[in-house]
Amino acid sequence: MPTSISPKPADYRKPCKLKTATIDWQAVTPFAENFDDVYFSRDQGIAESNYVFLQQNNLPERWLTWSQERAFVMAETGFGTGLNLLVAMASFLKTAPATARLHWISTELYPLTLDDLKRAHAFWPELAALAQSLQENYPLAISGFHRFNLHPRISVDLLLGDAGSNLSGLTGKVDTWCLDGFAPSKNPSMWTEQLFMALGNASHTNTTFATFTSAGAVKRGLQDVGFTVNKVKGFGRKREMLSGVFNPPNACKKVIHLTPSAINKAQPIAIIGAGLAGLATAQALIKRGFKVDVYEAKTPASGGSGNKQGALYIKLAVDANSSSRFYLAGLEYSRRWLEALDPKQQFWSPSGVLQLATSEREAKRQQKFLTNQQLPETLVTAVNKTQASELAGSATAAGGLFFPRAGWVKPKALALHLANSFNNLTLYNNQAVTGLTQANLANEEKAWQLETAKGIKNYQQVIICCAAAAKNFTPSQTLPVTAVRGQVSYLPLKGCLDQEAIPRTVVCGKGYALPPADNTLCFGATFDAEDSSLELSQTDQLQNQQELTAVLPTLLAELSTSSLNGRVSFRCASPDYLPLVGQVPAIEAWQKNYQSTQSSLAISEFPSKWNHTGLWLNIGHGSRGLASIPISAELLASQLVGEPAPFEQELVNCLNPARFILKNLKNLKNLKNQ
Repeated sequence: MPTSISPKPADYRKPCKLKTATIDWQAVTPFAENFDDVYFSRDQGIAESNYVFLQQNNLPERWLTWSQERAFVMAETGFGTGLNLLVAMASFLKTAPATARLHWISTELYPLTLDDLKRAHAFWPELAALAQSLQENYPLAISGFHRFNLHPRISVDLLLGDAGSNLSGLTGKVDTWCLDGFAPSKNPSMWTEQLFMALGNASHTNTTFATFTSAGAVKRGLQDVGFTVNKVKGFGRKREMLSGVFNPPNACKKVIHLTPSAINKAQPIAIIGAGLAGLATAQALIKRGFKVDVYEAKTPASGGSGNKQGALYIKLAVDANSSSRFYLAGLEYSRRWLEALDPKQQFWSPSGVLQLATSEREAKRQQKFLTNQQLPETLVTAVNKTQASELAGSATAAGGLFFPRAGWVKPKALALHLANSFNNLTLYNNQAVTGLTQANLANEEKAWQLETAKGIKNYQQVIICCAAAAKNFTPSQTLPVTAVRGQVSYLPLKGCLDQEAIPRTVVCGKGYALPPADNTLCFGATFDAEDSSLELSQTDQLQNQQELTAVLPTLLAELSTSSLNGRVSFRCASPDYLPLVGQVPAIEAWQKNYQSTQSSLAISEFPSKWNHTGLWLNIGHGSRGLASIPISAELLASQLVGEPAPFEQELVNCLNPARFILKNLKNLKNLKNQ
């Protein structure tokens, strides 16, 4: 349960390895040496969590009647052993309707090691099944937001690092706060003004809280941001504790209140495009209880998602910029997502990825990266040429960085698996959407009309996931995305290599080579924004062979290339190499409202009223879609139903499709002011 805040708290803006909790097990019950206190009562830990957080927040009764389309959102300060989460999960699954979902948010600066977590969980055999799910999804001790699913109806955001900083970046609204952690007398730096402001910002009318402490500083901090606070009987020998409810009229003026969106689950949602982006988005929505109609011009994964293999990899910047933070979160989420979809690893493999320093420039960049970053070796580690060659199973051209948690995926196999796995998904193959317009219905409601060769159908919510083809539709035709041609090479091996796959790990330089799958070596790939041909190019085949030799100098010498073939597809790229995820901006509304807005505060959160209602995007994933698509699908589904995003508001803004319009308007305004 407990958390703590160091004098120099970890900032989610620079992901780094966190110091794990120092625990003394001599007294059997885990004892936090940093704070001279126990994590939980050995005999009454479950009873205390039930009394303080579930009963005082009136949760079983609230869950019993929960009927909103979104998940019930609980948040706590102090993850510790995860006991509060396990107790809440057990109660929720027993009490709430079968259609209800729980979204849990927790903070922790000193996470337990996985071994300590397992040791603590052994105290509660009645929670063993839930505890095992938590252990299997437990993230690396890296600061930042970590999303994982512990049950088809339960998702978790574990915010590692400083509680106040992390919660300040939270999106969406919280229904109940469990203010745990050590008492202010033992952990004064947690109970800060920043923390209390974050609690107020993330609350709505009728958000409740409960905390084991009755300290005056906590009471005053909560009252200052708009909570009505009551003292009630504490648990066991503790005389008093605090509970209460958020009361917006009395809230501090600094607190911004937003109303969560609502959506009708009785109506299906339309998705345009049955590539990985469209099908992962469909899965994220179906998990939330929606029905989905997916329209595809051909058949699933006929475009950029149709390759036999692809690399699940990221390239982190020397400095922890927004792109690196997004892709790091995406890589870790994709791993957990794939493990849940395919535990037997039939269409993916965590083989690891080698990023070789094949030039002096790249070697210097990697050295600066290692000097500047503080990430665990379980995520990325430096290897010399000899070590890299041993990992690859073939001589490499250089050493570099090794990412042991990355790997490769069969994109087409994954897409087909998603297309055929859900009862609530209706797939319309060979039905290209030729028109997308908004119309007024007879009941004065607005709807999006999808036109195909078979007619017109109305939808309240439409999600465009068809890559650069999004520019074919009037509402999204001005988006600054481009189609970039890529050619990948396939070399049938015909038993000419040892049975052990060579290379044994993904190897990257300017190009990449993947461990053979289905007796085929896959390598490539070219980048060409000018060529629109779907025909295989012999020039590109030669280029791919040259790039393969640049990273694995001896491999092709062992093989016959007489049967070399390949595939051409098109990536969808944006100017800043980040995807576009969120509502489609209405460019005329942005131009009009921006010019009449004098305060930058009005556009700091990208006002949704300046966008097309009910029209969404999930495109622009480029060459790293396997690391970006699953978490982007989670983000879009979270936004659509008004739930917290899987990462902080700053990153949500970095993916907002309106960011390019805003940049252009700012540049235009600056030119006029010169």
